Order: sequence, then structure tokens, then C-alpha cells
Amino acid sequence: MDAGTVADRRDIPLELTTNVTKMKRNILISLVVFPMLMAGCNDAPETEGGAGTETETGDGDGDGDGDGDGDGDGDGDGDGDGDGTGDSINPVILEDINPDENIVEINLVAEVAEVEYEDGAATTAWTYNGVIGPAIEANVGDTLIVHFTNNLPDGNDTTVHWHGLEVPANMDGSMIAQEPVPAGGEFTYEFELLRASTHWFHPHIRGNQQVELGLQGLLIVHDPEQDQALELPDREHWFVLDDVLLEGGQVAPPYPEDPLENAMTQINGRTGNTLLVNGKVGQELDVQIGRPQRIRMVNTSNTRFMRLSVPGHTLYRIGGDAGLLEQAIALPPIEQVEVEGQMISDPDLSKGLVLTPGERADVVFIPEGSDGDSVTLEWHDMARGRHTAMYNPNNMNMIMYGDDDTDGELPPESLMTFNLVDLGPVDGAAPPDALDVITPIMHEGVPQEDVIRIMFGHNMPDVDGNINLFAAMMMVNMQMVGVPFANFTPDMAPTVEPNEVRIIEVINNTAGVHNFHLHGFFFQPIETVLIDDQQMTVDVIPAEYLENKDTIILPGRPGGMGTSRSITRLAVTFSDEGREGQIFAAGKQPGPDSSGGWLYHCHLLEHSDRGMAGFLQVAPPP
Repeated sequence: MDAGTVADRRDIPLELTTNVTKMKRNILISLVVFPMLMAGCNDAPETEGGAGTETETGDGDGDGDGDGDGDGDGDGDGDGDGDGTGDSINPVILEDINPDENIVEINLVAEVAEVEYEDGAATTAWTYNGVIGPAIEANVGDTLIVHFTNNLPDGNDTTVHWHGLEVPANMDGSMIAQEPVPAGGEFTYEFELLRASTHWFHPHIRGNQQVELGLQGLLIVHDPEQDQALELPDREHWFVLDDVLLEGGQVAPPYPEDPLENAMTQINGRTGNTLLVNGKVGQELDVQIGRPQRIRMVNTSNTRFMRLSVPGHTLYRIGGDAGLLEQAIALPPIEQVEVEGQMISDPDLSKGLVLTPGERADVVFIPEGSDGDSVTLEWHDMARGRHTAMYNPNNMNMIMYGDDDTDGELPPESLMTFNLVDLGPVDGAAPPDALDVITPIMHEGVPQEDVIRIMFGHNMPDVDGNINLFAAMMMVNMQMVGVPFANFTPDMAPTVEPNEVRIIEVINNTAGVHNFHLHGFFFQPIETVLIDDQQMTVDVIPAEYLENKDTIILPGRPGGMGTSRSITRLAVTFSDEGREGQIFAAGKQPGPDSSGGWLYHCHLLEHSDRGMAGFLQVAPPP
């Protein structure tokens, strides 16, 4: 079977009435089934009594027996998954208060609440509407209206950034797109949903602290016409993947007081000691053997790269940041291999699924095994240039970095468990070969002077372990120095025209693996170039397939500091389609009716907090 194609697929006529927050939105959907794929049912619970979903063997009442008694979540009460295989673990869907079928209107409140990451253990968290990771569900073309209220403690400004959405500039929610919403303040976000995909939302003020404390949510945008034209498995789950660093049952302070630990946190990012799926530890989900499971995932962690695998199962990636791919990508499971006498997770990143912080994926897997068996969704380590910190033996007031010998060698951990249930055979037939058609961005004619170059780097820690990270460099006294975001000025920011095609080159001068997130626009990866001047090598790695993305992994440099670098080349159209006249953005401060520039940054949240960010400007329409 070709790695980019899923063969021997069989098709089943499926019907699903999608939960889109209320009875107003009962949309019949047929969805695609992959190799040996069989039928299923949507599994998204609702609040305030939402629309029903078809069950596995019954009529949408949730009990699977066709009698209409409404025992499960098919009746919209959110109690169960409606297929006879166990309770749903999907996030709570926020109530749509607007009766218009083309408008989704939400009241969203940032507030402190007690949550239980583990049953019986209360943790004080910052939440949206009292829960970790709630969801908003809508259709492409809908207008989304969010009445946001900041009920956080005094002194805690915040915003809501709509990650992955093409919105008007002043609706983006970054700290330069709008004035912060103070504690006790309100702000209304309103925009049209232009693209069907898995998105999410989170703060953009002290994001490393506020996201870690729990401010994160999911936004699912469906395309009914696309769904009707395809036949994807309708057995759908939504997973918000996170980790949290707990000390004594409470979220730890954002940075440690110890200088060495602080230096490691700032250079490596903050890694939690508690793995979460939808805000809970140790989730379990019953799944039917042989029935395809469609899982939408988002990595909301501060730093952890979610490298995922289900032992003995191939994952089929069908979508990502910007919706469906052109073809499914088969991802074999990650095995343990022996390296220098030690068993570690296979370092071949074509095995399993990698989601860096902020990235999303849409995957399918087909549970295999015997009734009563269990399989786990596993996290696996990967080498990403983690550092240790130590005092310089020749100057105890100076902190220096070393290589972490455990980088890429940590043992696998379980994120959650799938319990296998045998409910009998399911039939199927061949689905369409293609998922979607992605139009390539024609970038070949972009002149070198129009290439936007972004340079990632950092300095060494001070005596307290603090470092500056940056996404730009400038010449000072005949020497190139890094410019952290605090010192980044509008005259350093590139300016583009609406609908102009540009190439972005993100140059990683560090040994660490980072990622890059662009607000407001999608890009298409072109290639990654690894340059080592000392070895006189240049390795060009073309993008494996065509995809629209807003967040992408950046490899570390291949050799020594100052003599090697990686360059990730991206094509982007600064399109205003669907938001004509609304993408103008300039400067570092918002005006009364205008936005500051469009932000870009590393989405390892400690890195962006410490300065690895910049912005670009879009000129007003002619």
C-alpha cells in the first residue's frame, strides 16, 4: 500500500445528525470510511439539550435498541455516547443562545473554578465557563458571536485568540490586535467562519501561565456539503491533549525560583507531570471492534510534543490544521528499538503522529482485538534538543547549558485507554479515493527581496536563569544580535499587500526543535534546508505532501552553533477572501478601530513569553 493512499477501502451508507449545539441544526451527514471501515455514530455531548445523533444499532435515542427511550446521549442530554459502548469523553459543548440557524452565539466567561484532573483531587484552575477545554460547534459560513467576560482575579488582563481562524484583524485576539480585557471587563468577538476544520481558542496575554492554568477550548467547524460528498467514519471523538505541572495537587508557578531549574524551563519549555485528555487523567473509552473511530485532536500543552501511537494499530491521518488532506496518510505504530544497548521509542518520525503545541490532526483508527481487550493511546518521546543547565566551574555566577542525555529516550506513557467491545460484524463498500483538493500556492515568481526571513535564537542565561529568546536579528556595532519581542519595532516588521503571495523562511539557529505559528493566514510547506558550513553540507528535504497549515515543526540546526542552521520555507497568500477590507494591520498597538500587526511566534509558550515572536503588517486595500 502506498504511504499516501489508503487501499482496499469499503464504503457504508451512513447517516448522522451532527450535534451543532441545538435542535435547529440537524444536518444529515455521510462520512468516509478507511481500509475495512465500518459505520459509527457521532459522540459529541451537548449542554442545554442539543440535537440527537444516530446510534449504532438504533434510532438516535442513545440506547441502541430503537425504542426511542433516550437512555444515552442520542437525546441530547450528553449522558452517554449513544452506541452501547460506554460514556462519551468528549468536551462539553457550549450553549448556542441564538435561534438563527446561521448564527452561533455563545456566552464565554473566564473564571476560577475547582476542577478534578483526577477523581477526588481538587485543583484550582482558570476555566472557560467552569470547565477545562469546552467546545464550540458550528458550520462553515456561520457567524460566530462570542460575548466574552473576564471574571479572573483583579490584575489579570486576558484576551481570546482564535487559533487557526481567518478572522478580521481586530478579532484575532492577540495582545497587539486588541486592547486587553481587564478583570471585570467584557469584549464581543464576531466573525464569519470561513474554513471547516478543527480549531481552538486560548489567551494571548501571559499565555504560558493562563493556558497552563486551564484557559483553552475547542472550536469544531463542519462543512455539511463536504461531509455529504464524502463517507468518513461518523464515530467521532474530540481530544484536547495537554499536560499540567502539579505541585501538591495545584498548578506550579510559571517559572521555578531555583536559577538552574528556571534556566532549563525557559530553554526547554515547561513540561507537565500529569497527562490529560479533555482535562482528565486516565480517561477510558469503549470502542467497537472493527468500527472506524474518527478522532479530532489538538495539542494545547505549553511545550510537550505529542508523539502519539496506538500499539498494533495504524493511524490514518485524514486532516490537519486547515481541514482535510488530499489523501489519507498511513502512520504505522511506534515500536521500541534497541539503541546502544537501551530500548527507546523508534526515532523514525514517520512512525506514529507528531503534534507540536498548537497543531491539530484528524485521524482514523480501526480497533482490532478481542472482546474485553484494551489498547492505549501512548505518548512517545522524541529528540528535540533538550538542554541541562549548570554553573560554569570557572565562574559560579554564570550559568551554561549542556545536552540532556535523556533527550528522546524517555519511556512511553499512557494518555488514555480504549476498551474493546465486540458488538458483531459491520458491512462496508469502497469509498472515494480522494478526500479534498488543495490548490497549490504559486510561489515560484516571488523575488528574493520579497522573501520574509524570520530568525529564531536565544542568548545565554543570566545569574537568575532568565534568557531572552528572539525571532529577529539586527546589526549592532558590526555584530548580529537577537531582538526579543519587547524590542521589536514596526520598522522591523515586513509589510505585505492584501492577496500578495510571499515566501517565509524561518531560520532556526538553535540546537532545539521549535515550531512556528502564523496568525490569521495559512501557509503551505515548501521544503526544509539543513545547512552545516563546517561540513560543507546542504540537505534539502521537500515537503512530503501538499497541506495548508498555521503551525509547523522547525528542526534544530544540524551542526555547531554559529556554523549551521535549518531553514523552513513556507508559501503564503495573504488572502482577504471572505473578510475583504478587514485584514489591514499595522504597528505594535491597536487603535480604537484598528489592529496592530499579525503576530507570529514559536508556540512553545515559554519561548513566546520570553520573546520568540514578531509581527508582520498588511497594507490597507488600495
